[in-house]
Amino acid sequence: MRRIGSTPAQRGCGANNSCPDVLELDTGDFLVTGSLVGRGVHLTAEGEARMRELGASAGVNEVIVKVPRDCILAAAKQSAAEGLIA
Repeated sequence: MRRIGSTPAQRGCGANNSCPDVLELDTGDFLVTGSLVGRGVHLTAEGEARMRELGASAGVNEVIVKVPRDCILAAAKQSAAEGLIA
């Protein structure tokens, strides 16, 4: 397992045990930590409708997490630098 992108501390998160993060598993799959939508972060009816329009949904064994933009961009930047994405 390895971190993809910058550390929470590098992004200015003070409490490293509760900050968003992106990790890559040895299998190539990813773990993403963020705010669980439904616990303090709520999707509006408009947001839910927009997800459906985009063909997105969460199954019974899935959760939707909100991850800050800077966290995802740091992960994408590292992935691009390593040639993992174009």
